[in-house]
Amino acid sequence: MEQTETVRSTAMMQSFWNVQRHLVRAAHQTAQENGLSLPQFHSLMTIAPRGPISQKALATHTHLPKSTLSQSIEGLVQSGWVIRETNPENRREVVLSLSDQGQQFVTEIQEQEKGMQRQLEQVLETIDQKVFDQMLATHAQIAEGIGRILQPEMKGGCSDD
Repeated sequence: MEQTETVRSTAMMQSFWNVQRHLVRAAHQTAQENGLSLPQFHSLMTIAPRGPISQKALATHTHLPKSTLSQSIEGLVQSGWVIRETNPENRREVVLSLSDQGQQFVTEIQEQEKGMQRQLEQVLETIDQKVFDQMLATHAQIAEGIGRILQPEMKGGCSDD
């Protein structure tokens, strides 16, 4: 029984790593083609669907180190794609949102024929909707289970999404 569990867990890890490797490569390629660093691309794609978001929340979602995130945000602000403002209700909190130019830029990236999002959509279109929904539910179940196991022992490292 233990051997079977080891084989299943190893197969699962290899599967996730393989998908992650390809996603990171695709993200890197899309970022480069649009003159962005990978952290800038990740930040833009995280800000876009969430609207105004605190820099702290963005760090939680992207899992980027503070210095990397600050540097990438600075570049996005300088390019005019991101607006950085102080939260009037909490002066210590920085809120980030896309400018109109930034929203247009994100839309262009999402619509690029050879871009990551378009390519991933084409792959996902080949997967039956029920299978896709089950896959997302299974991923959530795995993430939640691993999260419960790691919670008591984790003191730092990646934050929760």
